[in-house]
Amino acid sequence: MNWWHHYNRFCGDGFSEFWDSHLNAGSKVLFIVGLGFDPRALRQLDAISRVADGAALTCVAINFEAGFTGDAQSANLREQNKRGLERLFADELDIRDLEPNDNDGIRSISRNTIRLLGDIDLSGFSDVVVDISSLPRIIYLTILNSVLGSLVQTEAIHPLASRTNLHVIFAESAALDAKIVKKELEPELAAIQGLSIRLDEEAADAWPKIWFPVLGEGNREALERIHMQINPADVCPVLPLQTRNARRSDDIVRDIGELLFDRFKVDPRDLIYATEDNPFQLYRNLLAAMDRYEDSLIELGGVRFILSPLSSKGLSVGALLACFENRNRAKPDGFNVRTGFAYIETSRYEAGALSGTEEGLPVSLWLTGSCYDPQR
Repeated sequence: MNWWHHYNRFCGDGFSEFWDSHLNAGSKVLFIVGLGFDPRALRQLDAISRVADGAALTCVAINFEAGFTGDAQSANLREQNKRGLERLFADELDIRDLEPNDNDGIRSISRNTIRLLGDIDLSGFSDVVVDISSLPRIIYLTILNSVLGSLVQTEAIHPLASRTNLHVIFAESAALDAKIVKKELEPELAAIQGLSIRLDEEAADAWPKIWFPVLGEGNREALERIHMQINPADVCPVLPLQTRNARRSDDIVRDIGELLFDRFKVDPRDLIYATEDNPFQLYRNLLAAMDRYEDSLIELGGVRFILSPLSSKGLSVGALLACFENRNRAKPDGFNVRTGFAYIETSRYEAGALSGTEEGLPVSLWLTGSCYDPQR
């Protein structure tokens, strides 16, 4: 059975209801957030703070301004979010500056994120809440993979039953995501600590590469660059399902259909669909697809699965969970599986189309902790 076969997800009204029932006066909660411009960032934090019931709340905010550029509105909204964090956490707010290395630039962001948070002892908290609303993808994927690596006991009967509860929160809104303009695509694949896949591994050269690009709007250039660098044997694109815009997947296919079906030779039967506000659905679908490939390629001795999260936060988390589990679960003797990310980061984000009042569907995912321990 998959690790998150039985999962815990709370969205909409269920978000506040869960946190109201979960926290108590004995809770010690660490929030890890981004000091960014996304107007959705404070809403979930404020909702949790209102029902904290005397719990001890601490917040580490990552200021990543040195590694990414933006426009005037992004700076204004970032300052607005900073004031909001100061209001919510006061003296318990720890703002940490994430600095890229001079020579490596954005390629050092993931490595330096690990170093920036390396002094935090997770065992000192009952709950760790990672708010990915206002973090760049390369940073929140790094954080989540690192925290999962610390808390998940991969060899245990109940691997997710850590003493510290890990939660991920965000607000899903494809319409708002589309308003954020991404520019200055990096020329090389981003190095994500613990997640990147080695494409130059000689021992794996004969193993097929299966690519799972998670699609969103405006990603043609990134798709072309990644495809050129990995040269996959099969491509299984992931398309978003969204109840508010039932034709969104059709619109994406209309925009890049020639790229997918003519140049990448995608078989329509290999398309994968998943809802954006439920990362566990994509997680399950990806693992099922990987299982089918592993069964069919057993005679070749190995396979390489490559995931490229180029869509919403929810789908990116789903891809991360599938990647994390497939990297850490035991495989049949003599069969080798490599699973990792191939991703290109954007170094400039512009928020000129945002007013600062936008909202999204609040989502809370409980990834590890007491809910996965039948003895607690």
